[in-house]
Amino acid sequence: MTGQRIFMTGASGYIGSVVAQQAIQQGYNVCALSRTERSDEKIRNLGATPVRGGLQSYAVLLEQSAQADIVFHLADAWAGNFGKMEYDEVVRIDVGAVDAIGEGLKGTSKPLVITSGTLVVAAHPDGLETDEESAISEKPLNDRIKSEQHALGLCSQGINVSAIRLPPWVYGHGGSGVRLFMAMFTDMKEVFYVDQGSAPTSVVHVDDAAQLYLLAAKKAQPGDIFNAVSSNTVTARELATAIAHTACLPLQPLSFDEATSRVGEFMASFLSVENRASGKKARETLGWEPRGPTVMNDIKNGSYSKR
Repeated sequence: MTGQRIFMTGASGYIGSVVAQQAIQQGYNVCALSRTERSDEKIRNLGATPVRGGLQSYAVLLEQSAQADIVFHLADAWAGNFGKMEYDEVVRIDVGAVDAIGEGLKGTSKPLVITSGTLVVAAHPDGLETDEESAISEKPLNDRIKSEQHALGLCSQGINVSAIRLPPWVYGHGGSGVRLFMAMFTDMKEVFYVDQGSAPTSVVHVDDAAQLYLLAAKKAQPGDIFNAVSSNTVTARELATAIAHTACLPLQPLSFDEATSRVGEFMASFLSVENRASGKKARETLGWEPRGPTVMNDIKNGSYSKR
Protein backbone atom coordinates (compact mmCIF):
# COMPACT_ATOMS: atom_id res chain seq x y z
CA MET A 1 0.00 0.00 0.00
CA THR A 2 1.51 3.30 -1.06
CA GLY A 3 -0.21 5.85 1.19
CA GLN A 4 0.72 8.55 -1.33
CA ARG A 5 -1.69 11.40 -1.94
CA ILE A 6 -3.20 11.97 -5.37
CA PHE A 7 -5.04 15.13 -6.34
CA MET A 8 -7.35 14.79 -9.33
CA THR A 9 -9.51 16.92 -11.56
CA GLY A 10 -12.30 15.11 -13.41
CA ALA A 11 -12.66 12.30 -10.86
CA SER A 12 -16.45 12.33 -11.12
CA GLY A 13 -16.28 11.84 -14.89
CA TYR A 14 -16.37 8.67 -16.95
CA ILE A 15 -12.62 8.02 -17.15
CA GLY A 16 -11.57 9.90 -14.02
CA SER A 17 -13.84 7.83 -11.79
CA VAL A 18 -12.15 4.64 -12.98
CA VAL A 19 -8.70 6.19 -12.45
CA ALA A 20 -9.75 7.10 -8.90
CA GLN A 21 -11.09 3.60 -8.23
CA GLN A 22 -7.92 1.92 -9.44
CA ALA A 23 -5.74 4.35 -7.49
CA ILE A 24 -7.64 3.67 -4.27
CA GLN A 25 -7.39 -0.08 -4.89
CA GLN A 26 -3.62 0.37 -5.15
CA GLY A 27 -3.47 2.13 -1.78
CA TYR A 28 -3.37 5.78 -2.81
CA ASN A 29 -5.28 8.48 -0.93
CA VAL A 30 -7.30 10.39 -3.52
CA CYS A 31 -8.56 13.96 -3.17
CA ALA A 32 -10.69 15.16 -6.06
CA LEU A 33 -11.91 18.52 -7.30
CA SER A 34 -15.71 18.76 -7.14
CA ARG A 35 -18.07 21.52 -8.31
CA THR A 36 -21.38 20.22 -6.96
CA GLU A 37 -22.96 18.25 -4.15
CA ARG A 38 -23.84 15.55 -6.67
CA SER A 39 -20.15 15.22 -7.59
CA ASP A 40 -19.26 15.21 -3.89
CA GLU A 41 -21.48 12.19 -3.39
CA LYS A 42 -20.08 10.33 -6.39
CA ILE A 43 -16.51 11.00 -5.29
CA ARG A 44 -17.20 9.83 -1.74
CA ASN A 45 -18.82 6.67 -3.10
CA LEU A 46 -15.57 5.95 -4.93
CA GLY A 47 -13.72 6.17 -1.62
CA ALA A 48 -12.10 9.52 -2.41
CA THR A 49 -12.32 12.90 -0.67
CA PRO A 50 -14.09 15.74 -2.52
CA VAL A 51 -12.53 19.20 -2.55
CA ARG A 52 -14.92 21.97 -3.53
CA GLY A 53 -13.85 24.02 -6.53
CA GLY A 54 -13.70 24.20 -10.32
CA LEU A 55 -11.08 24.69 -13.00
CA GLN A 56 -11.00 28.41 -12.29
CA SER A 57 -10.60 27.97 -8.52
CA TYR A 58 -6.90 28.72 -8.79
CA ALA A 59 -6.14 28.96 -5.07
CA VAL A 60 -7.71 25.54 -4.49
CA LEU A 61 -5.81 23.98 -7.40
CA LEU A 62 -2.51 25.41 -6.15
CA GLU A 63 -3.05 24.36 -2.55
CA GLN A 64 -4.18 20.82 -3.36
CA SER A 65 -1.38 20.27 -5.87
CA ALA A 66 1.21 21.47 -3.37
CA GLN A 67 -0.05 18.88 -0.88
CA ALA A 68 -0.12 16.02 -3.40
CA ASP A 69 2.50 13.50 -4.42
CA ILE A 70 0.83 13.01 -7.84
CA VAL A 71 -1.65 15.10 -9.82
CA PHE A 72 -3.98 13.79 -12.53
CA HIS A 73 -5.71 16.37 -14.71
CA LEU A 74 -8.69 14.87 -16.55
CA ALA A 75 -11.35 17.60 -16.27
CA ASP A 76 -12.48 19.24 -19.50
CA ALA A 77 -14.37 22.53 -19.56
CA TRP A 78 -16.15 21.32 -22.72
CA ALA A 79 -17.85 18.51 -20.79
CA GLY A 80 -21.44 19.60 -20.35
CA ASN A 81 -20.79 22.66 -22.50
CA PHE A 82 -20.51 21.05 -25.94
CA GLY A 83 -21.90 23.47 -28.49
CA LYS A 84 -22.26 26.18 -25.84
CA MET A 85 -18.64 27.29 -25.54
CA GLU A 86 -16.04 28.22 -28.15
CA TYR A 87 -12.99 25.99 -27.97
CA ASP A 88 -10.69 28.99 -27.51
CA GLU A 89 -12.43 29.47 -24.17
CA VAL A 90 -11.92 25.80 -23.30
CA VAL A 91 -8.19 26.21 -23.96
CA ARG A 92 -8.06 29.42 -21.91
CA ILE A 93 -9.70 27.72 -18.93
CA ASP A 94 -7.45 24.68 -19.21
CA VAL A 95 -4.27 26.77 -19.44
CA GLY A 96 -5.26 28.73 -16.34
CA ALA A 97 -6.00 25.55 -14.39
CA VAL A 98 -2.72 23.90 -15.41
CA ASP A 99 -0.76 27.02 -14.49
CA ALA A 100 -2.33 27.00 -11.02
CA ILE A 101 -1.53 23.31 -10.60
CA GLY A 102 1.98 24.03 -11.82
CA GLU A 103 2.48 26.69 -9.17
CA GLY A 104 1.82 24.04 -6.54
CA LEU A 105 4.23 21.57 -8.10
CA LYS A 106 7.02 23.89 -9.27
CA GLY A 107 10.51 22.58 -8.56
CA THR A 108 9.31 19.31 -7.00
CA SER A 109 9.80 16.88 -9.91
CA LYS A 110 6.44 15.37 -8.91
CA PRO A 111 4.29 13.75 -11.62
CA LEU A 112 1.54 15.72 -13.34
CA VAL A 113 -0.32 13.52 -15.84
CA ILE A 114 -2.53 15.49 -18.21
CA THR A 115 -5.09 14.45 -20.79
CA SER A 116 -4.96 14.95 -24.55
CA GLY A 117 -6.22 13.05 -27.59
CA THR A 118 -4.84 11.02 -30.49
CA LEU A 119 -6.86 13.15 -32.91
CA VAL A 120 -4.27 15.94 -32.53
CA VAL A 121 -2.15 13.91 -34.99
CA ALA A 122 -2.80 13.85 -38.73
CA ALA A 123 -3.69 10.55 -40.37
CA HIS A 124 -0.81 8.90 -42.23
CA PRO A 125 -1.15 9.62 -45.97
CA ASP A 126 -0.72 5.91 -46.74
CA GLY A 127 -3.10 4.68 -44.04
CA LEU A 128 -0.29 3.43 -41.80
CA GLU A 129 -0.14 3.72 -38.03
CA THR A 130 0.82 7.00 -36.41
CA ASP A 131 2.68 7.43 -33.14
CA GLU A 132 3.50 10.10 -30.59
CA GLU A 133 6.12 11.62 -32.89
CA SER A 134 3.85 11.89 -35.94
CA ALA A 135 2.93 15.23 -37.45
CA ILE A 136 0.25 17.30 -35.79
CA SER A 137 -2.94 17.72 -37.80
CA GLU A 138 -3.18 20.95 -39.79
CA LYS A 139 -6.99 20.80 -39.58
CA PRO A 140 -7.81 19.38 -36.14
CA LEU A 141 -11.37 18.95 -34.90
CA ASN A 142 -10.43 21.37 -32.11
CA ASP A 143 -7.34 23.05 -30.63
CA ARG A 144 -6.66 20.51 -27.88
CA ILE A 145 -3.01 20.38 -28.92
CA LYS A 146 -2.56 23.89 -27.51
CA SER A 147 -3.50 22.65 -24.03
CA GLU A 148 -1.18 19.66 -24.36
CA GLN A 149 1.78 21.73 -25.51
CA HIS A 150 1.25 24.31 -22.79
CA ALA A 151 1.12 21.67 -20.05
CA LEU A 152 4.22 19.88 -21.31
CA GLY A 153 6.00 23.22 -21.29
CA LEU A 154 5.81 23.17 -17.49
CA CYS A 155 8.57 20.55 -17.50
CA SER A 156 10.94 23.53 -17.62
CA GLN A 157 9.70 24.48 -14.14
CA GLY A 158 10.87 21.26 -12.54
CA ILE A 159 7.63 19.30 -12.89
CA ASN A 160 7.43 15.78 -14.32
CA VAL A 161 4.63 16.43 -16.83
CA SER A 162 3.44 13.63 -19.11
CA ALA A 163 0.43 13.40 -21.43
CA ILE A 164 -2.03 10.60 -22.10
CA ARG A 165 -3.60 10.86 -25.55
CA LEU A 166 -6.98 9.20 -25.44
CA PRO A 167 -8.43 7.74 -28.66
CA PRO A 168 -11.73 8.91 -30.19
CA TRP A 169 -13.52 5.89 -28.71
CA VAL A 170 -13.08 5.09 -25.02
CA TYR A 171 -15.63 2.44 -24.11
CA GLY A 172 -16.78 0.09 -21.40
CA HIS A 173 -19.18 -0.13 -18.44
CA GLY A 174 -21.98 1.01 -20.72
CA GLY A 175 -20.79 4.61 -20.93
CA SER A 176 -18.84 7.26 -22.84
CA GLY A 177 -19.19 7.99 -26.54
CA VAL A 178 -20.78 4.67 -27.44
CA ARG A 179 -23.65 5.35 -25.04
CA LEU A 180 -24.01 8.94 -26.24
CA PHE A 181 -24.19 7.86 -29.87
CA MET A 182 -26.65 5.09 -29.07
CA ALA A 183 -28.90 7.70 -27.44
CA MET A 184 -28.49 10.08 -30.38
CA PHE A 185 -29.27 7.39 -32.94
CA THR A 186 -32.24 6.17 -30.89
CA ASP A 187 -33.68 9.69 -30.99
CA MET A 188 -33.10 9.73 -34.76
CA LYS A 189 -34.63 6.24 -35.06
CA GLU A 190 -31.75 5.05 -37.22
CA VAL A 191 -27.97 4.59 -37.23
CA PHE A 192 -25.76 6.00 -39.96
CA TYR A 193 -22.15 5.96 -41.04
CA VAL A 194 -20.48 8.57 -43.25
CA ASP A 195 -19.72 7.83 -46.91
CA GLN A 196 -18.26 4.30 -47.08
CA GLY A 197 -17.52 4.17 -43.36
CA SER A 198 -14.14 2.67 -44.19
CA ALA A 199 -11.93 4.92 -42.07
CA PRO A 200 -10.25 2.96 -39.23
CA THR A 201 -10.28 4.50 -35.77
CA SER A 202 -8.55 3.96 -32.42
CA VAL A 203 -10.20 2.59 -29.30
CA VAL A 204 -9.47 1.64 -25.69
CA HIS A 205 -11.45 0.13 -22.83
CA VAL A 206 -11.83 2.60 -19.96
CA ASP A 207 -10.23 0.20 -17.46
CA ASP A 208 -7.12 -0.02 -19.65
CA ALA A 209 -6.99 3.75 -20.11
CA ALA A 210 -7.15 4.25 -16.35
CA GLN A 211 -4.33 1.76 -15.85
CA LEU A 212 -2.14 3.83 -18.16
CA TYR A 213 -2.58 7.00 -16.08
CA LEU A 214 -1.28 5.20 -13.01
CA LEU A 215 1.63 3.67 -14.91
CA ALA A 216 2.57 7.09 -16.27
CA ALA A 217 2.57 8.54 -12.76
CA LYS A 218 5.02 5.84 -11.68
CA LYS A 219 7.28 5.55 -14.71
CA ALA A 220 6.93 8.41 -17.22
CA GLN A 221 9.78 10.82 -17.82
CA PRO A 222 9.25 14.59 -18.16
CA GLY A 223 7.71 15.39 -21.55
CA ASP A 224 6.59 11.86 -22.32
CA ILE A 225 3.45 11.37 -24.42
CA PHE A 226 1.59 8.07 -24.61
CA ASN A 227 -1.21 6.93 -26.89
CA ALA A 228 -3.79 5.04 -24.81
CA VAL A 229 -4.75 2.80 -27.75
CA SER A 230 -5.45 -0.91 -27.53
CA SER A 231 -6.71 -1.35 -31.12
CA ASN A 232 -6.74 0.78 -34.27
CA THR A 233 -8.33 -1.43 -36.91
CA VAL A 234 -12.07 -1.17 -36.31
CA THR A 235 -13.86 0.97 -38.89
CA ALA A 236 -16.62 3.54 -38.51
CA ARG A 237 -18.96 1.26 -40.44
CA GLU A 238 -18.23 -1.70 -38.14
CA LEU A 239 -18.94 0.43 -35.08
CA ALA A 240 -22.17 1.73 -36.61
CA THR A 241 -23.23 -1.80 -37.53
CA ALA A 242 -22.65 -3.02 -33.98
CA ILE A 243 -24.54 -0.09 -32.50
CA ALA A 244 -27.44 -0.65 -34.90
CA HIS A 245 -27.54 -4.33 -33.94
CA THR A 246 -27.56 -3.60 -30.21
CA ALA A 247 -30.02 -0.72 -30.41
CA CYS A 248 -32.29 -2.62 -32.82
CA LEU A 249 -32.22 0.24 -35.31
CA PRO A 250 -31.90 0.37 -39.12
CA LEU A 251 -28.53 1.27 -40.60
CA GLN A 252 -27.80 3.45 -43.61
CA PRO A 253 -24.91 5.41 -45.18
CA LEU A 254 -25.02 9.19 -45.44
CA SER A 255 -22.77 11.49 -47.41
CA PHE A 256 -20.67 13.91 -45.38
CA ASP A 257 -22.96 16.78 -46.37
CA GLU A 258 -26.04 14.79 -45.38
CA ALA A 259 -24.49 13.87 -42.04
CA THR A 260 -23.50 17.49 -41.45
CA SER A 261 -27.06 18.64 -42.06
CA ARG A 262 -28.31 16.07 -39.54
CA VAL A 263 -25.79 16.35 -36.70
CA GLY A 264 -23.45 19.26 -37.51
CA GLU A 265 -19.97 19.44 -39.02
CA PHE A 266 -18.06 18.52 -35.85
CA MET A 267 -20.01 15.31 -35.29
CA ALA A 268 -19.90 14.37 -38.97
CA SER A 269 -16.13 14.87 -38.96
CA PHE A 270 -15.71 12.85 -35.77
CA LEU A 271 -17.65 9.94 -37.27
CA SER A 272 -15.60 9.92 -40.46
CA VAL A 273 -12.05 10.87 -39.42
CA GLU A 274 -9.25 8.33 -39.80
CA ASN A 275 -7.17 7.70 -36.68
CA ARG A 276 -4.75 4.74 -36.58
CA ALA A 277 -2.73 5.67 -33.48
CA SER A 278 -0.31 3.09 -32.11
CA GLY A 279 -0.14 2.17 -28.41
CA LYS A 280 3.24 0.48 -28.84
CA LYS A 281 5.20 3.09 -26.86
CA ALA A 282 3.02 2.67 -23.78
CA ARG A 283 3.39 -1.10 -23.94
CA GLU A 284 7.15 -1.07 -24.39
CA THR A 285 8.05 1.86 -22.13
CA LEU A 286 5.57 1.49 -19.28
CA GLY A 287 4.67 -2.19 -19.50
CA TRP A 288 1.05 -1.36 -20.27
CA GLU A 289 -1.07 -4.45 -20.98
CA PRO A 290 -4.59 -3.70 -22.22
CA ARG A 291 -6.90 -6.54 -21.20
CA GLY A 292 -10.42 -5.19 -21.69
CA PRO A 293 -12.94 -6.82 -24.04
CA THR A 294 -12.90 -5.67 -27.66
CA VAL A 295 -15.13 -2.75 -28.51
CA MET A 296 -17.18 -4.84 -30.93
CA ASN A 297 -17.82 -7.56 -28.36
CA ASP A 298 -18.62 -5.03 -25.65
CA ILE A 299 -21.20 -3.29 -27.85
CA LYS A 300 -22.82 -6.49 -29.10
CA ASN A 301 -22.61 -8.75 -26.06
CA GLY A 302 -21.22 -6.76 -23.14
CA SER A 303 -21.96 -3.60 -21.21
CA TYR A 304 -24.00 -1.95 -23.95
CA SER A 305 -26.22 -4.92 -24.71
CA LYS A 306 -29.91 -4.66 -23.82
CA ARG A 307 -29.93 -8.26 -22.63
